Amino acid sequence: MDRESRYGRTGKAYFSGSVAGQKRQWQMTDARSEILQAVRSSLDLGEQRSASRVALVEKRISASEAHVQPLVEDPLIQQFCDKHAAVHGTYERVAGLTEVPSAILRHLTAKEIPIELLVGQGELLDAVLWPSDMSVEKRPATVDDSVAISEAYAGIAETGTLVLLSGEKRWTSHNFLPDDHIIILDSTLIVRHQEDIWTRLRALPDGLPRVVNLITGPSKTADVEQTVQYGAHGPRRLHLIVVEG
Repeated sequence: MDRESRYGRTGKAYFSGSVAGQKRQWQMTDARSEILQAVRSSLDLGEQRSASRVALVEKRISASEAHVQPLVEDPLIQQFCDKHAAVHGTYERVAGLTEVPSAILRHLTAKEIPIELLVGQGELLDAVLWPSDMSVEKRPATVDDSVAISEAYAGIAETGTLVLLSGEKRWTSHNFLPDDHIIILDSTLIVRHQEDIWTRLRALPDGLPRVVNLITGPSKTADVEQTVQYGAHGPRRLHLIVVEG
């Protein structure tokens, strides 16, 4: 029986609450079944589609081409240094490896930072002769360390970005944990655009490294009241030593 009276004529169908609720449930079940059936149909060809997609991506990577690029004028070294300074990094250009320790000492002394260094690995860093009065350790960084010294794989003149790769003794923790990060860069490894870096990396004999860090200036954020704060996600200061000659 209907719960309320109605006119005795045809029109829309009247159902009790329980019947109407059951009808809605049937409709939802039908829609759910259609969705699940569509998923099942897609999965039936999943392996074939995945293989096709992988082949498409690999082809795209191997045939990658640079798009429109901004003009970056020579000399690249100065262009790179200017861009680095524009994002609040500091730098010093030195004539050779023998000047690296004294350049580091000048920077740390000016900032009144203890001369306690964590040093990574690289062709330049491995060749540096550290004075006996400088405390130098080679290990991963912790939150208690103040200064880390790393060697950049390359620099990008377009943006003043430093490219650092992970490795057995190229600890990624150096890039993020200490308050002060000093990076050594061979001036001949400065490229014009970011695309040039990926071309070089794809050509490496062992392929891409596990981690590629692109670092542009010290860590900073303006999330809180649009006020720039340094050291939010990494080093408060980033100092660059460009080795020429």
